[in-house]
Amino acid sequence: MTTMMRWNLLTLGLMLTTLSFGQNVCGPAALQTLRTAHVHGDACQDIGCPGLQGTGVDSHTSVGTPHWYSPLPGMRSAIINLEFGPMFPDDAKPAVERAVDIWSQSIESVVPVNVQAIWDSLPPNILAQAAPYEVFHDFEGAPMANRQYAVALANQLAGEDLNPAAPDMVVKFAEDTEWYLGLDGEVPDGVYDMVTVALHEMGHGLGYLGSANHNGNSGFIGFQGIPFIFDHFVEESDETSVLEYISGTVTLGNVLESDALYWGGDNGNAAQEIGRPRLYAPTSWAAGASFSHLRESSYPEGNANSLMTPFLNTAESVHNPGAVSLGMMQDMGWSLPPVLCNVLEVVTLNQTPCDPLTNTYTQVLQVTYENAPETGSLVVNGISFPITGSPQAVSLTGLNSDGISVDVEVAFSENLDCSLSAPALFTAPESCCVLLRLAEVNPEAKTVTVRNVADCEGGLAGQVIKSGGEQAFLTDLLPPGVTLEADATLTITWPEWPNNAAGGDLTLHDQVGAYDDYVQWGTPGNVGQVLANIYNLWTPNTFLEGLPPFTYEGDPYASPSEFGVEYWSAVPFPCAILDMTVGATSECNPLGNVFTQELAFDFQSPPPAGDVILVQDSMLVYDGTNPWNVVMTLPATGAPVDITATVMGDPACTATYVAEVTAPEGCGCPTDLNNGGFVDVTDLLLFLTDYGCMSGCTADFNGDDIVNVNDLLIFLTSYGDSCN
Repeated sequence: MTTMMRWNLLTLGLMLTTLSFGQNVCGPAALQTLRTAHVHGDACQDIGCPGLQGTGVDSHTSVGTPHWYSPLPGMRSAIINLEFGPMFPDDAKPAVERAVDIWSQSIESVVPVNVQAIWDSLPPNILAQAAPYEVFHDFEGAPMANRQYAVALANQLAGEDLNPAAPDMVVKFAEDTEWYLGLDGEVPDGVYDMVTVALHEMGHGLGYLGSANHNGNSGFIGFQGIPFIFDHFVEESDETSVLEYISGTVTLGNVLESDALYWGGDNGNAAQEIGRPRLYAPTSWAAGASFSHLRESSYPEGNANSLMTPFLNTAESVHNPGAVSLGMMQDMGWSLPPVLCNVLEVVTLNQTPCDPLTNTYTQVLQVTYENAPETGSLVVNGISFPITGSPQAVSLTGLNSDGISVDVEVAFSENLDCSLSAPALFTAPESCCVLLRLAEVNPEAKTVTVRNVADCEGGLAGQVIKSGGEQAFLTDLLPPGVTLEADATLTITWPEWPNNAAGGDLTLHDQVGAYDDYVQWGTPGNVGQVLANIYNLWTPNTFLEGLPPFTYEGDPYASPSEFGVEYWSAVPFPCAILDMTVGATSECNPLGNVFTQELAFDFQSPPPAGDVILVQDSMLVYDGTNPWNVVMTLPATGAPVDITATVMGDPACTATYVAEVTAPEGCGCPTDLNNGGFVDVTDLLLFLTDYGCMSGCTADFNGDDIVNVNDLLIFLTSYGDSCN
């Protein structure tokens, strides 16, 4: 025999004095067990029965509709009839209709579900209230004996409407709430989303509802001794069913306030990624929230399963029942639409940089799907992959680097209708068929010339130059879209290049950071030297000596590659006499009244050996040494002497050193035979008189005891000299 227990929202007052449950007197007996679970008739607002509570806190989160949902007209897996009360605002109706439509595509029904929506005044912070209009147990077709089922679910299981004269649920909306009536889920600050609230309350009306209550220290479960089907699946952490405890006991009361209640149904558990669905069971009983909701902190705002939590924020929308709640509905007896093969989502993961040797890259994608075929392959942009399970990562390799956005098509080889198109899902890196080497570096002009040693034309994206602790992307220094043909060179100006023409370095590398080329000038130990050594591009502490531009003289295509200072040239420094070192100074030689002075000259870029250098009035031949040592014969005047040296082949290569040499005092002239103070014709006549003398000769200037032509030459050398 089928037994039916029901309540009617129109007769609540008549039932108030006839039935009781535990210690709670919130309405008729039929409502007493559901006081905290949204069963609310006409008298409910008078006795303070709570409903979905608003927090007044802006969340700024949104959970979209299920992937199977379509707002377009078409077949629905469930028929849900919606009737609005006479005061229901017209502009609010589409939001409720959207919630109905979402549920009509989330469950299956053979008997229409009838819903009444009422616009009414509710207690503060209560957004809406709803519950099954009545419950049934032990009806024909009931899957489980001695369990109460919400009328909408009982109708499906029985295959007929068990009370065609009454609705299956009544949903009351608070008329004084600041509502957002849009359908897009983009809820502004300070208002509540009506679609979310209607979807939540209809879930309770469909049977997402337990009969547990708490009064004093005692807990109660069951309506007239019969638990709800929802109660059947509630258990503790150790999987002990709450139905193991006696209703009306403190022990049960403690369990209901344990914050450790879980869902034990197979389908709800299967939908939970880790562990079991956790119910809201705070350590202090919360009327209208405890037991018949998911735990708020386990499914916070923005979570895909947050619809059936007890609180709703402003600026929050949840337009999806959630896989966990649908699994729980299935455990209680609802049939869900068959899950067809469906590609849910494809998202991008890693993308490699362009490979300059092939101008290709690799893109990793993640494909999420459900109910995939048991045979065949997952096909992504024409490439087949074994089906390994969702979510599945796939790698598209050898893709052309052209900087163009890429459309993605996903399907299964055994079910081509199970597919997804993702237009412009990602963008390819810019062409990098360019492998750059340095051809010329000019820090003075702030220009760098690069050569493409790859075998194809490519862009310069990701190429970087560094110098003096600063860096610049080549694409930032060039007009958009500049490419470089194979073996072509390109000179690039870098206006912000730090001033380091006298000593510094320049590094060329790609977006990965690996060095491609390096040059160092003027000084060793610059910023990039260590890594350049690691990459076998430069020997530490070697550097170019000279002036910019610095030019690569090696073969950029050689194997092994030619890197290092020996393959570079610099403009030689100009010839310059950098320093003069004063050596030994002789005493005055009376033969000529002269002295000798040792000098050494240091050159920058010495002249070629054999070049003539004029030192004072003497023309000397340069022997190629540096420093260059010479001995000068100079007049003994006792005064400071200015020394000037000039390279005859390079007149700009000259230097004068003022008063760095001091001549010794004069010591007379042996050729001044008449001691007249000058070597003149009178002295010549006296010399001729003595010419040929063989002993004790006055005119024997060289001391060889004979006056001859050698002495004449000495005389002529000093002819005209002052001998003071």
